[in-house]
Amino acid sequence: MSGITLVSGNPNLEAVFVEEFGRSTPVRRVWSDQWQDPAEVAMDACAADPALVVIGADAGQELTQVVLPEIDRLFPATTILCLTPRVDTATSMTLLRLGARDVAFEGGTRREFRASVEPVLQLAQSRHQRRSDTPAEIRRRVITVISPKGGSGKTTVAVNLAVGLARRVPKKVVLLDLDVQFGNCIGSLGLRPDYSLIEAVDAANNERSALKVFVSSHPSGLAVLPPPPDLVTADDIEQDQLKRAVAAFAEEFPLVVVDTASGVDRFSVAAMEQSTDLLVISTTDVPSIRAVRRQLDVLDEVGYVSQRRTFVLNRANARVGLTVAEIEAAVGLPASFQIPSTRLIPVSTNEGIPAIERGGGGNLAERFERIAEFYAPTPDRDREKRFRWRGRR
Repeated sequence: MSGITLVSGNPNLEAVFVEEFGRSTPVRRVWSDQWQDPAEVAMDACAADPALVVIGADAGQELTQVVLPEIDRLFPATTILCLTPRVDTATSMTLLRLGARDVAFEGGTRREFRASVEPVLQLAQSRHQRRSDTPAEIRRRVITVISPKGGSGKTTVAVNLAVGLARRVPKKVVLLDLDVQFGNCIGSLGLRPDYSLIEAVDAANNERSALKVFVSSHPSGLAVLPPPPDLVTADDIEQDQLKRAVAAFAEEFPLVVVDTASGVDRFSVAAMEQSTDLLVISTTDVPSIRAVRRQLDVLDEVGYVSQRRTFVLNRANARVGLTVAEIEAAVGLPASFQIPSTRLIPVSTNEGIPAIERGGGGNLAERFERIAEFYAPTPDRDREKRFRWRGRR
């Protein structure tokens, strides 16, 4: 079931929503003292693709009135509920004209508050479901590819997924390489960039209209942004700056794929906070499986539960004494996609030609095409007939 995002600095409001609606609906709260413009707030609010965005009374009238039109413009299928500190007809009419579906008084009894919010939430979920069932629409997604251990094939999956998406919707997909130490998305694509993340972060925090200037173009129609050329430069990027950059790219490109470093660092955290989807990669060895389970437990503990999780089992054909069912049970997620081990993958990486653009390798290209199809379904195909996805929402 689709979730609720609260735009509020008030943790007590989050507690109320969790108590009243959290059993059936994920609740996520976003707030930053570093927001610089309404579009940035809108992207933060809608990063997890919520059915309902609730703007708390503590956000203030000024912020609320400038953010409302941005959410309505960028995410027209998202329902917005504004909370006010007092009953004021004039203010309510203004907010409704700016794009709010409803306005509710934040005070009052718990029963009154639930009675005000529940009908709006039901309507929001209904609208969200109808939009989800429309295959022709490109849903905005930030897909962050994660794995706790190196050598899992994370970059291979990210690159091939991004190319597969770009072939479906050219010029609407960007691949962000946030592995600032060992990122090699550019090498895997055979590109030689002129700019990197450092210039893009500066543009995202100052002049967003110039953002696309700093990406490199792949023949598939994919835009690519590599990490900074050295670690010293990367250290200059602050986490809030990076969050704004990811949000800015999500505003410019409907589909954003993010490759991250192994484990969890501030770059991957910034990406996950903006993500609608987490693509979890593991190989079949026991240390990798255990590490993935621990990583998912940590994400649960810190509250990253609204992002949809999809599990890819890499080198799935390796004979290591474990069945796929045993691996799924250990990880706690179904293996929605399985990638075989084949020498075509290192050959493709060395030649700078993604495997999805080549034949051979035990239908390897088709395996990656299926992952791309999952995130960007072909309009004239029934996705339920092609896939039976068992992942987590």
